[in-house]
Amino acid sequence: MTAPARGPCEVALPDGGELVVEEAGAGPSVVLIHGFSFDRSLWDPQFPALVERHQTIRYDLRGFGSSSAPVGGQGHVEDLLVLLDAFLIGQAHLVGLSLGANIALATAAFHPDRVRSVVLASPGLPGYAWTTPRPPDEAAAVARRAGIAAAKEWWLGHEVFRSTERYPPARAHLTDMVGRWPAYQWADGPAAPPLPSLTGCLGALRLPALVMNGALDVPGYREIASVLHREIPGARRREYPDAGHLLNLERPTRFNEDLLSFLA
Repeated sequence: MTAPARGPCEVALPDGGELVVEEAGAGPSVVLIHGFSFDRSLWDPQFPALVERHQTIRYDLRGFGSSSAPVGGQGHVEDLLVLLDAFLIGQAHLVGLSLGANIALATAAFHPDRVRSVVLASPGLPGYAWTTPRPPDEAAAVARRAGIAAAKEWWLGHEVFRSTERYPPARAHLTDMVGRWPAYQWADGPAAPPLPSLTGCLGALRLPALVMNGALDVPGYREIASVLHREIPGARRREYPDAGHLLNLERPTRFNEDLLSFLA
């Protein structure tokens, strides 16, 4: 019988901020980490499936969703460690998409004792030299030039999300998340520090890793998926020929099957 959900609740951060968290289920711990401009609802198709077998936690990153605003000098990895401690979790499987995958990967690299495995969906790679403009950087430039509302509209029309037009529920979900995103990152206030470069560190990782990407994603993210698969020892890869950046929303049934199989 699945344990009842405990949340949403707030996890206090040392600097006075808080993370808004949902937790349910019992078993090995899994933490779901969303991407840039999204919130914990990104994992709506995965959360119910995971809680049948795992203690499952999803949360709004600081500066996203209902969590508190960013604080200069306090990073997402440090916040994640506070979250693990708050739930008395020694080690967790980390499942991240895009920015969330970057956070999972950085946590595994610098705090390997806290991570059982990583699932890296549509990952970036801190320190990777893009040969084309990185999509979030392009969007930030539009926000500085034209304002946040115009930048959100531009962001939703970016090639990185074009494949969602094939899948109306995924497109609607994306539009809702971006619409309610507070977009602190495009304003002039404090910002979370960038994640440290991980290029050259991947060969030292010693944990199970699954790299997941969509063949319809933009070339930069597809290239990074190939790099991670090649350089993380023993990493597995799943590429979806009919999905793009938001493969967990576009192809949720297959995503869940692959995710649960890996975690088992």
